[in-house]
Parts: sequence; structure tokens; C-alpha cells
Amino acid sequence: MSTLDQRRKPSERPQRDVPGRRVAVGLGVLGVLTAAAALLVPGTTLADLCWAVGFGIIFLALVVMVVGAVRARGDQLSAAPTSASGWVSLGCFFAAVASAFTPFGEISLALGLVSAVTAVGALSVSRERSVPVIMLPLLAGVFVLAFVLGELLLGQG
Repeated sequence: MSTLDQRRKPSERPQRDVPGRRVAVGLGVLGVLTAAAALLVPGTTLADLCWAVGFGIIFLALVVMVVGAVRARGDQLSAAPTSASGWVSLGCFFAAVASAFTPFGEISLALGLVSAVTAVGALSVSRERSVPVIMLPLLAGVFVLAFVLGELLLGQG
């Protein structure tokens, strides 16, 4: 079934209440507060732990929200990408992971960000419903955000 066949007719209204929205918002607030605690706690080890755990919770909140939105629009989750932008997003993610271990590792941050932006586009425009496209590029985007903000706010200690 193609992506065009899966789209709703304009007369059909999507459900307003996305399953898991309250859980996702609660996790998001908890993640932001946990990450913000890194700015207040003494000691770099505890601050680093708060930062990493906070962004891990934010990632979990994003996944809960996206999976709930996919289910709310009536689509079933799939294992393989169902759109070209989903494949591009996964390709950028794997290129980011591969380039992280080269002398040009900074490129992996840009590729991770491109992967996340492409995944968001695939999820919203192409109605992507693939679990790897939901999780892996969003993980890359959260990692890049955590890394860049960590360097700017926390420094290298």
C-alpha cells in the first residue's frame, strides 16, 4: 500500500487526543528538570550524570509522543521505512555513526542533525510509520542537542 493510499480524506478528522501525550509531556518536563539540575549540582561527575539521564528521558518522551501520534492517525507501525525520506533519514543516521570514528568526526554531528530533521519531515509530511525511523534519527538529534548544549553550558570542566 503506497503512502498516498494511506492518507486520510480531507473530510476525516484526526483524533485530537494523542495516546500517551500526558505521559510524554510529563517525561519531557522531568527530563528538562533533570538536565537543568546539572547546572546546579556540585561536582562534574554528578552533573554529567544528571545531564545524560535528563536527555535520555527527553528522548523517551519524544518516542512516546511520536508513536502515539502515529497510532492516533490510524497507521500501524512497521519495521522498514515506508517513504523515500525515511530511507534518507536512516542513511544519514548510519553515515553519522560511521563518520564518528573517522578523523573528520565533526561531520557526524551535522549528519546526525540532518538525520533528525529529515526524520521529522518524514513523520509529518510523508506519514512515515517505521520504528527505526522514529527512534534512531531522533536519538541522533537528541545526542547532537545534548552534546552542543553541554559544551556551551557546562564546558569541559
